[in-house]
Amino acid sequence: MYNQTVPFPAIFQVNENIIGQVPLFLKRNGFEFKNILVASGVEQSFRYAMTILEVLDGNHFIVGSNDNATVEELRAYCLLNNVDLLIGVGGGTVLDVVKRASLLANVENLLVPTIISNDGIVSPIAVIKDEAGKTVSCPGKMPFGIVVDVDIIQKAPTKFLQAAAGDILSNISATNDWVLSAATTGEKINDLAYMLARSAAFGLVHHETKDIRNRNFLKQVVYCQINSGLAMALAGTSRPCSGSEHLISHAIDYHDLSTNTLHGFQVGSISIFCLYLQKRLDTKCINYAQELKIPLAFHQIDPQIEQQLETIFETSLKMRPGRYTVLDTCKDMKFTDIYYEYISFLERFKITDNSLEPTENYLEYKMYKKQHAAKYPYSQPPLET
Repeated sequence: MYNQTVPFPAIFQVNENIIGQVPLFLKRNGFEFKNILVASGVEQSFRYAMTILEVLDGNHFIVGSNDNATVEELRAYCLLNNVDLLIGVGGGTVLDVVKRASLLANVENLLVPTIISNDGIVSPIAVIKDEAGKTVSCPGKMPFGIVVDVDIIQKAPTKFLQAAAGDILSNISATNDWVLSAATTGEKINDLAYMLARSAAFGLVHHETKDIRNRNFLKQVVYCQINSGLAMALAGTSRPCSGSEHLISHAIDYHDLSTNTLHGFQVGSISIFCLYLQKRLDTKCINYAQELKIPLAFHQIDPQIEQQLETIFETSLKMRPGRYTVLDTCKDMKFTDIYYEYISFLERFKITDNSLEPTENYLEYKMYKKQHAAKYPYSQPPLET
């Protein structure tokens, strides 16, 4: 008998000028809490937390880092003060600590993101630094509520909005890897999780505007990120949104080769390369990346990366033992050669600096794609772009 219970958010609000309406959303949905704690950072998120505390009775906690010590401090505070609702206000650092601490303290959490840069808003996963300072994906508690004030998100620096929109690209390469693994290793696929992750990505790729300051596009980015989080919750794993592109990205981070690049921006760029490896690279995805100014070549992320390609590849294969991806089909090849074949491919079709237009090169590109499609053992064809 099939039986699956997935905790989905009961409160889901994405609109303009709604940060002061958190008490209304709680009341309207029939929720009452006695001991509320609002956690935030120390700068802009602090001011937004104070806005909430002006209309909601509660205490405040400063999150200075996303390390285990901070998580433990917040967990202990919640238990000592009988906190029954933990509200996280801020970016990824704050939200990850809140999700992790609320799981350990068995406390409900409601998230109010002030910055969006990846698909971790609604997911049972928290990225926490271990004692060595390395980031580790840990179990977190799914938020029971999400309140996204688009007016606040819109004020974020451009790089965060680019990263948020770029991170969605990884859903395409990740789900390709998932299907590849199902065909090769027999790994099970949750069809609804697969569909949510893919539709989130293609919803953005096909959006009429790619202007990250456009409110409609920005709302769509938020909806897509939330769908991605729900996909991971349904699957019980990050598989729908994390594949070969994340393994490479984690390897780059492990070797400190890209210290100033946001995660979503980095995996968005690497996704284009992984789609090439999967023989599923589509011009719409390329154009999407370029309209968002997401680079296609690794040296545009950081020049150090192209100097350590073999090391990165070897490390990427060890990042998630048992997670089969297209990288496993490249074990007998020199990764440097594969990468520079990709660069030559980009140059061949003139898609390095400007969007690829449907010219004669596009017809040649379509033929290339058709010739190689049969070599990729899908058990079912992914949604076409």
